[in-house]
Amino acid sequence: MSHHVTFNDLPQGGEKFEPAKGAKLIGALGLFGLLGLIASAFFFFKNTDTFAYSWLFAIFFTFTFVVGGCFWILLHSASNSSWGVAVRRIWENLANMILALAILATPLLCPSVQKPLYEWMGHHRTAAEHAHHDHTTVKEALHHASEANPHLHVLVGKFGYLNISNHFYPPFSWQVRFVLYFLILWYIARTLRGKSLKQEQDGDIKHTISARAFSCRWLLFYALTVTFAAVDWLMSLDYNWFSTMWGVYIFAGCAWASMALSILVVTWLRSLGYLKKVVTDEHYHLMGKLLFAFTVFWAYIAFSQYFLIWYANITEETRFYLTRNTEAWREISIFLVAGHFVVPFLFLLSQQRKKNPVVISIGCIWIIFMHLVDIYWNVIPERGPSLGIGVWVPGAWVQDLAALCAVFGTMGFLYLRGLAKYSLYPWRDPRLIESVNVVN
Repeated sequence: MSHHVTFNDLPQGGEKFEPAKGAKLIGALGLFGLLGLIASAFFFFKNTDTFAYSWLFAIFFTFTFVVGGCFWILLHSASNSSWGVAVRRIWENLANMILALAILATPLLCPSVQKPLYEWMGHHRTAAEHAHHDHTTVKEALHHASEANPHLHVLVGKFGYLNISNHFYPPFSWQVRFVLYFLILWYIARTLRGKSLKQEQDGDIKHTISARAFSCRWLLFYALTVTFAAVDWLMSLDYNWFSTMWGVYIFAGCAWASMALSILVVTWLRSLGYLKKVVTDEHYHLMGKLLFAFTVFWAYIAFSQYFLIWYANITEETRFYLTRNTEAWREISIFLVAGHFVVPFLFLLSQQRKKNPVVISIGCIWIIFMHLVDIYWNVIPERGPSLGIGVWVPGAWVQDLAALCAVFGTMGFLYLRGLAKYSLYPWRDPRLIESVNVVN
């Protein structure tokens, strides 16, 4: 670098974001969120069966960004990395959006929403009624039902995990786990930001050391939380299907998309006059290299999952890809391979493109779009078969768009306004200057 930044070159107290400077984008997101919520409320009561999938898609798509933000602060704290200090507050604020998302996700706990999404819940409720009438257990009732319907044998085998909450079932039910996932992620995000904010009061390195110890302990719980949430919310849409690589597949997308969003947020803030002395081209290069790494990692996991399922040729497993190789989904599957891997891979090979804020931001927009396609491809094809009306549900894309605007627009509005609450970077972190002057 041609210059060296010292603490004296940075403003005392850090940089505080003024929402008025970014009013156009914040206002647009708020408007999209408001219109989306109104439209979603209409679709919720009119077409609950199809809209349930739209809402799950929007919630999980947004969930991946929040989870990704949590991962990056955990990783940087656990690895004692200093370069990420300059952009850490972006991740901290993103991770702490988990409670707002939990509120938006509460409709997924409604039986009217769960009924079209999770067929196995309907079987459980029917079995519960028979068990209550016959004075038997729910598992026994399911077993009797499986004699007439062989497909239920799988559900009987998974009874210990796939069960719903009422007085007939074990306490660690789907609903309990649903709440627990949000609580764990909230605790991780809140604790790490709390340590970061305490450091701004005294500048003591002990908070960094404490955050590192905390992150090393909680990385395992984070990994389990993301994995089981992906299994509960998406994999159990078809209770017969299973993949041992599913959790890693979803995690790879979370890390990839959240890094792209972080780059876009940093570029937007710099365009408004913030972070000019704190974030350099070297930071863009480092974040771009991580984007490249997770582009390859996602492709490796996606191919490995497909290859193992194709090679084993087990009916319960192949159904997932057969559905997505039907009608228009076939073209989307091919597009996903090219757009999610080939295009970003070639784009991110260049060092100059990674160092150019404008160029890499254009690439990040593409990456977020492809992540959207990926989540859509994973969720929405289940809507057709479950309703018995084919893969495509006429007009349902309007509901999907309404749900996406409602959730992502609202969360984006709250996130950007929330940036004003604290300094845009941890200004008293002892490693800040090392981060600002990083060279790689």
